[in-house]
Amino acid sequence: MAYIIACLMASFSFLINKTLLKYVGPQVVLTYGPAVEEGAKTLLAWYLGADILATHVVFGVLEGGYDWLTSGRNGSKAAITSVAGHTLFGLITVAMLNLTGTVWLAVAGTIVAHVIWNTIIIRLYAKGDGK
Repeated sequence: MAYIIACLMASFSFLINKTLLKYVGPQVVLTYGPAVEEGAKTLLAWYLGADILATHVVFGVLEGGYDWLTSGRNGSKAAITSVAGHTLFGLITVAMLNLTGTVWLAVAGTIVAHVIWNTIIIRLYAKGDGK
């Protein structure tokens, strides 16, 4: 079930993020994007009783594959970053869910972590440290 959810939510997130980029602009990466991704994959997995960590990891692998294919010479680094990030988000989600017992707090905490992650990654690549 986690694999199906991850595939569906990766497709959904891709379409939503692409639309938001078109209408809102690049700031989507630090605003709506993390909320859409974390909310969609976590809530669907939780409500359907699927493995939340597996959903996050598979989502990261799918995003990483896309990044690898579309990021030119930095594709492998972008792919590794995607897999690592979404695995981390899955671990944070599960830890917060176990700590608080509330899926909504887990999602909120993971959205914050995702925004922080994206900010760090963008700054590293902007400085050239991510090359």
